[in-house]
Amino acid sequence: MTKLHFYANSVSDPSFEAYLRDTHRYLDYRDVRDELLPKLFESIEQFSKGVNFRFTCSNRFEGQEPELCIQSPVGFVPDVIHIEFPPRHEFFCVKHANQDTKVQGLENLAAHLHVLLVMGLAHWQPT
Repeated sequence: MTKLHFYANSVSDPSFEAYLRDTHRYLDYRDVRDELLPKLFESIEQFSKGVNFRFTCSNRFEGQEPELCIQSPVGFVPDVIHIEFPPRHEFFCVKHANQDTKVQGLENLAAHLHVLLVMGLAHWQPT
């Protein structure tokens, strides 16, 4: 079982992706979804050991910007991580636990997410 699962939404995903194409953020979104997140989860040793949990991802467009939402397993903090895609190339806003962090570039995004996940692992007891 993979630790990262993407839920498809046949109703909203085409609109979500069309908006990202119009704002020239679609390639950044695909880089995050298809490369950055899978490699990030593979790089964290603790995730490769467990088999009874899963992080799920979905596309959301409920706020000002489109976002990729990562729902953590029960008891993991942060419980939800939102990666927003504002109109500026390779600029991201990461939201979790009432905190907003703006990062520039995929490497900085990966580093920030890595810190969030490792800190969450330090306090998490899988069920």
